[in-house]
Amino acid sequence: MASVAVVLGSIRPGRVGEQVVRWIEEQSLQVEGVNLVFIDLRDYKLPLFAEQVPPSMQAPTLPEAVRLRTSIEAVDAVVFVTPEYNHSVPAALKNAIDYLPPATLKDKATALVGYSYYGGVTPRAHLREVLLTFGADVRDQEIGINLGSDFADGAFVPSEELNAQLRELLASLA
Repeated sequence: MASVAVVLGSIRPGRVGEQVVRWIEEQSLQVEGVNLVFIDLRDYKLPLFAEQVPPSMQAPTLPEAVRLRTSIEAVDAVVFVTPEYNHSVPAALKNAIDYLPPATLKDKATALVGYSYYGGVTPRAHLREVLLTFGADVRDQEIGINLGSDFADGAFVPSEELNAQLRELLASLA
């Protein structure tokens, strides 16, 4: 069974990303061979990255950074869930990734789920570029969630097509 971490990149109160993560968890139950682990960046107290030595030369020793790195190293694959903040990823998500030594994501199966009124296209593109720099095995298939058409009265209501796309993506990670 493949262990897959779902990393929620938003730390804001009232974030809709929690609904997206619950959806991923529900859909994963229909995919054989997938065991999800939720990594909520809200639970990590990572200061703004300002280490003297880059993680490519020396892994950060800050306990929260070690805990994040260990959590990601322990899984077979990672799904990054990101909202769109000013046409990019949230600072908390980028900051967390900056604490990871490149070896943490090297060749690791990785998938992107983005949400915004534009389907999270731009943050997914930015995140893909960052993760490819680490040598991550970023899947070509991505999930884009539209805050207008995929939500009704603030509740995430995914279509069966979106459900099927996600199950296919999860199966590719397994």
